[in-house]
Amino acid sequence: MEKTKTNRYKLIFVAAFVFFNILNSYLMTTDMVFQDISPYPRTFFMLINSFFGDFGFIMLFLGLAVLIFKRDYHRGKFIMHVSIILSIIFIALSIYIGYYKTFFSFYNLETFKTPAANESFLFLLRALPDLFIRAKFLFLLSPLVIILLFILIFRRNRKNSDFYQSSIVSGLNRIYIGILMFLIGILMMGNSLSAYFVDIDETWYEDNATSIYGVQSAGLFNYYLYDAYSYFFADEIYPEEKRTEIYENLKNKYTYPEQVSIIDGNVYGNSQYRGLFAGKNLLMIQMESVNNFVIGLTIEIDGQQVEVTPNLNRLLINSVYFDNFYHGVGIGNTSDTEFTSLTGFYPIGHNLTVNRYNNVQYQTLPNLFKDKGYFTFSSHANIGAFYGRAKNHPDLYGFDIHYSAENLIVNSDNLLHTWLSDVDLLYQTVDLMRLHGKEKPVFAFPITISNHIPYNKPSESESGGFDQKQDLFPDGFKLINSIANNQYIGYLEHVSYTDFAIGEMIKYLEETGLADDTVIMLYGDHGCGIEVFDIFYENPDMFENSVNVNITETDDKIAKKFIERRFIQNIPFIIYDASHEIICEDGNLEAQTISKVRGTNCIARTVANLFNLEPEYYFGVDALSEAVTFAYNPRNHDILVDGMIVSGQSGDYYIYNEDYLDYYTEEKIEDIIYAFQDYKDFNDKVLKYRIFPPLD
Repeated sequence: MEKTKTNRYKLIFVAAFVFFNILNSYLMTTDMVFQDISPYPRTFFMLINSFFGDFGFIMLFLGLAVLIFKRDYHRGKFIMHVSIILSIIFIALSIYIGYYKTFFSFYNLETFKTPAANESFLFLLRALPDLFIRAKFLFLLSPLVIILLFILIFRRNRKNSDFYQSSIVSGLNRIYIGILMFLIGILMMGNSLSAYFVDIDETWYEDNATSIYGVQSAGLFNYYLYDAYSYFFADEIYPEEKRTEIYENLKNKYTYPEQVSIIDGNVYGNSQYRGLFAGKNLLMIQMESVNNFVIGLTIEIDGQQVEVTPNLNRLLINSVYFDNFYHGVGIGNTSDTEFTSLTGFYPIGHNLTVNRYNNVQYQTLPNLFKDKGYFTFSSHANIGAFYGRAKNHPDLYGFDIHYSAENLIVNSDNLLHTWLSDVDLLYQTVDLMRLHGKEKPVFAFPITISNHIPYNKPSESESGGFDQKQDLFPDGFKLINSIANNQYIGYLEHVSYTDFAIGEMIKYLEETGLADDTVIMLYGDHGCGIEVFDIFYENPDMFENSVNVNITETDDKIAKKFIERRFIQNIPFIIYDASHEIICEDGNLEAQTISKVRGTNCIARTVANLFNLEPEYYFGVDALSEAVTFAYNPRNHDILVDGMIVSGQSGDYYIYNEDYLDYYTEEKIEDIIYAFQDYKDFNDKVLKYRIFPPLD
């Protein structure tokens, strides 16, 4: 092979390395690959600036290859290995994006800084088979091409001593060119980041930019290097004048129940039901991964329509049921919903709120109940170190005690995911209510866990967990013709088990006589995290629902991704009168379905009004009022309002209720996005600036 041609092939190899990795970075930040992600509209500046950031990152490796290795053969081998590593990173990011529907940030590593970090890691390993379903193996194309080119250009000629010893650059030129390439890479990355910071200066993105905005604007790996530096080495420093501004905003806007709705401009306060439940026990159950679509859902099995949640369905007869209710979790999942439902604040989204912002005195439901003479406790089947509950629940939230696996009775013959089952947890919660409620009312906060990933079926039955109830599905049942079938089957089996546990708990509550003095509230903590809508697309005739409308497929790509995201974010919220006396047709509060948009940030305020608590601050809205409001997703900035979902990132929207087609003008939608940005900025800064007094 003549030298000129050989060098040309080597340059093609380098060009392929540069091209494919920059292409992968671009694809990672568009909705071409991740259709359920809403990227920001990419301006010409963002496109060019991100290209230079990515190109600079690739130049670093080319410079290192020239500097470290004297021969082109070893440089090519180094570049091939870099391509493989980068591809693994791309695939790992795709799994993360597929599950969380948002982009990775190094601040997500807060999850592994809790006392139960080792258990979190082991659980992640157990869940990997389910998570790998979301991998985008498109990103394997890059290393495959690079490996093939390496074999054709380098490997098959390695026995040719002239070729093996050859180098396009050698001697001092190698040092000069290597250093120059490395410095050019550093300068390109630095200039790209500098231009990014100038672009967001004094804009909303200066304090609220997400990872996806960063990678779209400064380049994927370029931004992540900055993100890593910021997380590991930079200190959070906030000027006192900014803290004062947020504190004044808190005092001026949120110390009054009457607030102006950003949707319709009207003033709304609390509902008329203040003190309706005063003095009664509250059993507030946070249900792991229960989506709203399972309420009322029946599935045709062996010619019969079988209810997935028969017990929850029956509760609706004597309940107020919110069917347009949404979670607002960030990366903290269950712990984020605990935080929001107990304080009224949304999590920031990209970090573990209860680990990073757990050192101030928030206004919390347990403390408000204690001011009224209640005994308060929480319970969870996992160890107390998980999410730091053993410390956070008494110290941060103010519970009198947190019951975890260490101080609950654990029956080793009846475990799910190696944890105490929901049946046992809820039975023991009722016993604890009896114990602590002899002289005062009780606020009990059990958090279920049996419906957690991985959704294994039928392997869970072999562990004994489902032996307490009959399985929904016979062995070999098909909901969908794909490898995900067992995952979907498993999810519905686990939901059915949680429903069974709630039914058993209510029977026990009635047997003990506590039902007459107890109000039960139930809500899902977040969605199931799997593409469960596929079962409705493939076999729609298998499902019926007299309570909720099942999802249907559409050819409109924008509408489809919004419908699916709303479907997964929608969770049930039920206020159930266990005595059947207060919530009934002729009682003080009529059993009904409320379809106004509400979110988990409304729970604390609603509870405070119903139980005659005395909060100093009012966040969210009273869910039983006529207030028109919005809910949002801290991960991807989806904004949910009555009849519409709009992306706070892309600006795309979908009006799913035709009654609102004329109401939501382009100007109104822009106002909603601006109001969301304004509120999220305030919400997050209250947390980041630590506005409330420090814990004692």
